[in-house]
Amino acid sequence: MQVPYQVVAYFSVELDSYKLFIEMSERNWLEELERYTSSILEDHEPTLHRFNYRNDLSAKLSDDFPQYQRKSYLIMLVSIFEDFMNQLCRSVEADLNIKASFTDFTGTGIERAKQYLSKLSSLSLPVSGTEWKQIKDAQAIRNVIAHAAGHIDKKAHSKQLNIIDCNDNLEAEHYARTHLNIDKKYVFNLVDAMKLFTDKLLVECEKLPNKKINKDT
Repeated sequence: MQVPYQVVAYFSVELDSYKLFIEMSERNWLEELERYTSSILEDHEPTLHRFNYRNDLSAKLSDDFPQYQRKSYLIMLVSIFEDFMNQLCRSVEADLNIKASFTDFTGTGIERAKQYLSKLSSLSLPVSGTEWKQIKDAQAIRNVIAHAAGHIDKKAHSKQLNIIDCNDNLEAEHYARTHLNIDKKYVFNLVDAMKLFTDKLLVECEKLPNKKINKDT
């Protein structure tokens, strides 16, 4: 079982990999759009074949497909953060010899982990900063994607609409239905918020009383 410092440090490294993955994926859509535009202008057979000889993909490649992927990024990022918080609970439970498990608490996700760590451990979670709010807001936005395919209902998703209204990198676009649009900056800002949270958490892990917390062990 990893000690808490190791759990947090490992997750911090994972975040660097996820950020690189997102950067490369975003760049891929720009490159695909350039290939597609060139294939139309130059009538280049191999590239035309790559796009199934379609001439109606400009909006898909510039807007729709990147939106699909950004929504996938958001689901992925919130999921790995929830898993990280659960792993941290397990590690703290073992390292500090806590008799109760986080699964004994009601609720789910990062809020349940927060309750467990706050009430039963001496680990101080850095939840007063803006990065924690960003993560919690992202969790709420993720729920619109996971449970409503990104479609926003004014009554059911009033909380999410407030979040969207306050964020320049989110948009509620109105057509036949209201749906969520995510700017790539939103995803990068979320990774940065998670990274800052883990950096602060590493400092708190070093303060834990158990001698096994030493990062060199």
